[in-house]
Amino acid sequence: MRHEKLSRTITGGAIACAMVASATTSASAAPTCWSADLVRAAKLRQLDVMLMVGSLRCRSTGQDYRAAYDRFLLRHRPALGKANMAILGEMRGRLGSVGALDTLDRASVRMANRYGEQAGYGCGDLAEVTAALAESGGEALVSAAETLVGEDVALEACPVQVAVASLPVRRK
Repeated sequence: MRHEKLSRTITGGAIACAMVASATTSASAAPTCWSADLVRAAKLRQLDVMLMVGSLRCRSTGQDYRAAYDRFLLRHRPALGKANMAILGEMRGRLGSVGALDTLDRASVRMANRYGEQAGYGCGDLAEVTAALAESGGEALVSAAETLVGEDVALEACPVQVAVASLPVRRK
């Protein structure tokens, strides 16, 4: 029962637009050079960066959700760590340990910069999702990554690059 309620929270309201957007995106956007598990790991990394950047961006608004983000991290640290290790493991073979860490760090900074400059979701939406995920299990985490990141995970120089959001560019 609790899982059904959480699923409705994750996929309802704030997420509905993301579901429509990801459903209309071509499935061919995901690279064939990475396994489905590795793409899922990259989406988890990207979801974490999205929520972290949003929590910082929204801290001075009426929807400061940093406490929910901290609970989210406590709840999902093992899964997020496992995803990061999977990405690093794939890169280590080609780049060595230091190169893999450096590449993941640079990719994470690019993701953070894009989410900081081009917020795809509002503070209220991110606060709602983060609060729900802070109380959820691993299935909801994977579902949220699939829904919010969808096929927008771009592995530009696959397999060397890691998930970078392909958000629309805002024109001034």
